[in-house]
Amino acid sequence: MSDETQGAGFEGGTEGEALVVDMGGVDEEGTFEVLPRAIYPASVSNLTFDYSQNAGNPMWTWELEIDGGEYAGRKFYYHTTFTEGGVPRVKRALIAIGEVELANSKFTPEEVANEGRLIGKNCQIRLDTRPYEGKMRNNVRAILPPGRGDDAGFETGA
Repeated sequence: MSDETQGAGFEGGTEGEALVVDMGGVDEEGTFEVLPRAIYPASVSNLTFDYSQNAGNPMWTWELEIDGGEYAGRKFYYHTTFTEGGVPRVKRALIAIGEVELANSKFTPEEVANEGRLIGKNCQIRLDTRPYEGKMRNNVRAILPPGRGDDAGFETGA
């Protein structure tokens, strides 16, 4: 079995057959399409607890997947830290996905992430673009409640 993806050639890889990869035609810069600046319907596809690389702050990394439309399945990441300046952002995100009770209670972030209780929660994401290392990239600006598409300057992209 052979497949061509972004310049890479794949052979094998089925049970009992070794996977062979040819990356000779792969552009190391990648080819992810930058999505238009808009508000997209999404859901939480994963949530992990870790510590930030630079400051060592406790944080959640949200994996958000676009639901529906031509960009369905695209995933984006959003980081929230459990610091004095970061907890308002955590609270806004929790309220946006309907976890009002959790947002107003005492909890252990690592346990919440490990339990998976936020996975599958519906929302919308406000996606922006910004330069990063000389290329335009997408950036999740905010997690919004499902059905909201009225932020000034942003169109709903579904």
